[in-house]
Amino acid sequence: MSPFSTDFYLRQPIHILCNAMQCNAMQCNAMQCNAMQRNATQRNATLNALTALLIAVLLPLSGCKKDDPDPCQGKTCLNGGTCVSGTCSCANGYTGANCETPPDACVGVTCLNGGYCANGACVCPQGYTGSNCSQQVTPTAIRINSIKVTSFPATDGGAGWDLTSGPDIYVKLTLGSTAIWESPNYFQNADPAQDYTFTPNPTFNLTSPNSQYTLTLYDYDDLDADDWMGGINFTPYSSSNGFPTTINLAPSGAAVTFSLNVAYLW
Repeated sequence: MSPFSTDFYLRQPIHILCNAMQCNAMQCNAMQCNAMQRNATQRNATLNALTALLIAVLLPLSGCKKDDPDPCQGKTCLNGGTCVSGTCSCANGYTGANCETPPDACVGVTCLNGGYCANGACVCPQGYTGSNCSQQVTPTAIRINSIKVTSFPATDGGAGWDLTSGPDIYVKLTLGSTAIWESPNYFQNADPAQDYTFTPNPTFNLTSPNSQYTLTLYDYDDLDADDWMGGINFTPYSSSNGFPTTINLAPSGAAVTFSLNVAYLW
């Protein structure tokens, strides 16, 4: 039997002729009762020591458990990202489960005049340039699709344009002293309350968009010189008008007014 066994101590022969009840009843002598008390104290001390030993050994074991697995084990975070509690925390604007999606380079980029952003830079439509497509590009030419007469004087200084009828109108376009285009036909007996449209066939181009042209309206006469009815000097291109397809030539106080339908060429 092991000396560390509680039975070893509890089963040791103790030569006591008196028990506690007898000692309390004073039926034993003092020596017998003292021996009984010493052995009882020894047994209690032994039991207490064994109990403390078992607690010291078993209590730490009861609190031990296997460590939880690392949630970031096997997790790959790209482009400078780091794993936190099993999830990638991405850096430098990257997104995605593994930080694989690059940041949108077009965030905060504004492209004007119909331009769009690609890879962080504006792609501008024809006729515009600059970092945000705000600058117009001067066209190489402006095509004249039609010329509309929108108003003209009803009389020639109070008299009729023709003796018995209204004017027979046609238009002429010049650059300085150079004739650019003249309508091959005319509208007979034109009414100043109506508009008249001349359509060149084929169309023609103004190849100096920043130069000053002159558009003139005439009354055709059979027997004498054609009557000048009025004209307007104009520059067909403006760097800030946004390329309108209709150019209205109607300055305040003008005797005649026109409207041009145009297209821009680069």
